[in-house]
Amino acid sequence: MSESANSPIATLRDVARAAGVSTASASRALAGEGSVSAELRARIMAAAARLGYQANLAARALVSGRSRLVGIVAETLAEPLIAAVVDQLERGLGAHGYGTLFATAGSPERALAATRGLIGRGAEALVFAGTGPLRAEIDLLAAHGLPWLEVSDAPGSAALAIEIGRRQGGALAGRYLLELGHRCYGVVGRRSAGIRQGGAGTLAENDSGRLLPDTTTGNEDPDAIRSAKRALLDRDERPTALICASDTEALAAVRECSIRGIIVPDDIAIVGFGDEDFARYATPALTTIRVSAAAIGAHGAEMLLARLAGDLPRPFEAAVKLVVRQSTGPPSG
Repeated sequence: MSESANSPIATLRDVARAAGVSTASASRALAGEGSVSAELRARIMAAAARLGYQANLAARALVSGRSRLVGIVAETLAEPLIAAVVDQLERGLGAHGYGTLFATAGSPERALAATRGLIGRGAEALVFAGTGPLRAEIDLLAAHGLPWLEVSDAPGSAALAIEIGRRQGGALAGRYLLELGHRCYGVVGRRSAGIRQGGAGTLAENDSGRLLPDTTTGNEDPDAIRSAKRALLDRDERPTALICASDTEALAAVRECSIRGIIVPDDIAIVGFGDEDFARYATPALTTIRVSAAAIGAHGAEMLLARLAGDLPRPFEAAVKLVVRQSTGPPSG
């Protein structure tokens, strides 16, 4: 029979006794506070898990005056990259005794309501994942003296920020396509601004090739993006390559090409972003830009924890890597 079965309601004292430490050390380790060594913290956490110990966060908040809660505002979790970043953020914060409250914000009105709601529930800090706060949210956070982290394509004035990597990915993809001999390519997909900026910068540096204009006029509605993709493929001067803002968009582009009898990569090269699991199993397998969501989430948690502790966080830039597969090749002819 397990220890947890013999002691259905384990106490902090039980955890300390099982780990062979004082209750003060156990309390600091479980709360993610104090100068507790990594080895000792691991031993205490293992004892707590073995006993099924559950801290009374409400009681702890009453005693300490702190909620140890971090609010996470995400535009959507439909994008695998953002979902993976949020998952790693939760893990990193949880390892230091912080709980998370989550809200989605698909519009400016919902974002403001979500921010107000999370602050009202006692969040000590906020994370904006895949989107950035507008002026109203920034002012609200400043009024409450709360730190915040932005993880997005183009962070604004955030003191704590991580760029998701699309701008660097666009530059890397543009350089690769130029090396293959492509001189006319387009950029499509939601959140494509960073990709376009990076690709345009590469063209300017090399003084060769051209990036076709964005025909969505800033509209990221799926129908508008689909229409823009079709417009690019139906041009008299069709691009010889496409860079997509996600692997899902790249897969959709492959389908559009198939409908039109355009062969990938013989007639057109396609590059995705994210290196999702399905990218290697697509037909053809997708060339894509790999970015580590785990690293972004882990460093984001470290930056926020440092700020909450009154320290200066280490800056971090997401690393990107080109993964070459079957959806790209030199232009025909």
